[in-house]
Amino acid sequence: MALYDKIGKNYGKTRKSDSRIARKLLDLLESTQASKIVDIGAGTGSYAFFLAEYGYEVIAVEPSETMRNQALSHPAIKWIDGYAENLPLCDRAAEAAIIMLALHHFQDYQQALREVCRVVGNGKIIVFTYDPAMISGFWLTKYFPSLIEDVESTFISISKLSNEIQSVTENSVNVIPFRVPHNLSDSFAVGWARPELYLDINIRNGISSFASIDINEVEQGVLRLQADLQTGKWDNEYGYLRKQKQYDVGYRFIQSK
Repeated sequence: MALYDKIGKNYGKTRKSDSRIARKLLDLLESTQASKIVDIGAGTGSYAFFLAEYGYEVIAVEPSETMRNQALSHPAIKWIDGYAENLPLCDRAAEAAIIMLALHHFQDYQQALREVCRVVGNGKIIVFTYDPAMISGFWLTKYFPSLIEDVESTFISISKLSNEIQSVTENSVNVIPFRVPHNLSDSFAVGWARPELYLDINIRNGISSFASIDINEVEQGVLRLQADLQTGKWDNEYGYLRKQKQYDVGYRFIQSK
């Protein structure tokens, strides 16, 4: 069973597309002259829907029935039940591919990249991912220390992933940092300046790393965070973040040229 068949029942409510991420995605795609995009690990299709609204034809590939059932229908989106490692698509079925915070869920990301390359040919591949080297400096790990091990073992280093994409596509790649806005709509990193949001179980359920942490650690971490917010301890240590409009938490776009 796919992970999000277990934890993703309310995913569509907390993991909505963010306009800043979507605009950056559009900017990266505009230079491709592509009209058909394949979205690998599309989730509930929030970014597929955004691209469809802008005139792209989108093939959304997602193995979780729970995710697909939450997707908004759109005449320009074709949904397919499938895994990245064995895409049920013919060669050059699309002209570009996007992978939005999904690569770390693939069982064999190297095989998945080969499959994506087969499906888009010489088309552009855009991956939105996280730099695991950044996690140990994030304040959230003070309350949930197992996040460090989980993220470092789950996400691929930016240098390694860049080299893998370059090797598969035989094209150079560009790494573009994405500074997360304080009012992010997509809740994967929504609480860096709004820690209260991590007290919401629906927010935590939309972040896969929390599903990998022992339930006792999660419960204790939530209680300690709640107490530190009530006493003002969190604001004494990290309150400066509330004044920032953007913050480099560690998210990156990797684009094959």
